[in-house]
Amino acid sequence: MKKKRKKLKFRALILIIFILFLASLFIYYLWTTPIKEIEIKGNHYLKDNYIITYLDLNKESVLRASRSKIKKKLLALDLVNSVKIHKNYFGKITIIIEEDEPLFYNLSKKKVVLSNNKEVDYSIDFLGLPVLINFVPLDIYNEFVQKLSTISNDVLSLVSEIEYSPSMINDKVIDDKRFLFRMNDGNTVYINTINIEKFNNYLEIYEVIVNKNGKDIKGCLYLDSNSENNHFNNCEENIVMPEGSEGSE
Repeated sequence: MKKKRKKLKFRALILIIFILFLASLFIYYLWTTPIKEIEIKGNHYLKDNYIITYLDLNKESVLRASRSKIKKKLLALDLVNSVKIHKNYFGKITIIIEEDEPLFYNLSKKKVVLSNNKEVDYSIDFLGLPVLINFVPLDIYNEFVQKLSTISNDVLSLVSEIEYSPSMINDKVIDDKRFLFRMNDGNTVYINTINIEKFNNYLEIYEVIVNKNGKDIKGCLYLDSNSENNHFNNCEENIVMPEGSEGSE
């Protein structure tokens, strides 16, 4: 019986040593295995090559590459809002990025304005952004940026220029929060910060106008009123048509 117990203890010891040996090999493998692949997800303006070069992980192994350091470094970039990092044992790191959306280019400041109101240099490919062409009072400007961030990117991409354009009667300002959007399709849209959510429906509103007139006319669309009727002015003929009316040829 004693010999059998000794044999069992010896076998158990050998098994433990073998398991420890395998564990050591596995840790050594992770410690020395280089990063073979970096996958970037969620980025649009920050390109993969830029991020990979910026992180400079060429000399790191999967185990030594610190999640917290990678995250901290990425969050230092103006466009990055949040970061998630996943690693596997085969040398792959997946980085999921959420970017702050660029809203427009501020011509007077020569800066790109983000949805979080940060202003960044025009050093990345921001082609297609609307351009704010004139000065806006600071309080109205901050409110405008906040409200504009609620507009979908698809609709915002239809705007070529933004102009601060308060409405006036007899040289008296009656709406100091009104803006003019010059659209890529040739239309002009007047809108204020109070009613800016209407702009998300721009395509649907304009489609109604086109269908009612039977042709793709161009003009001025007024979305700066609390009224449910959105007026369209053909600009040249100075005709005003409530949305849903038959309009004028």
